[in-house]
Amino acid sequence: MQRDYESSLKELESIIKDLESKDISLEESIKKYERGIELYRYLDNVLKEYEGKVKTIIKENKDVLEGD
Repeated sequence: MQRDYESSLKELESIIKDLESKDISLEESIKKYERGIELYRYLDNVLKEYEGKVKTIIKENKDVLEGD
């Protein structure tokens, strides 16, 4: 299943909202919680990957960024 950061974040936000409501069964809560953890891990990995890319770009372009 292909996913992107923005749609995954929206889905996670929706899951959090659902879990905060009192109108959800225990079984459904567990399913949503598991999906939420899966999405969190994906989102965390994406952020770490982009953080590494940004650090690389900064390192490779340090002279330009410092105005030299």
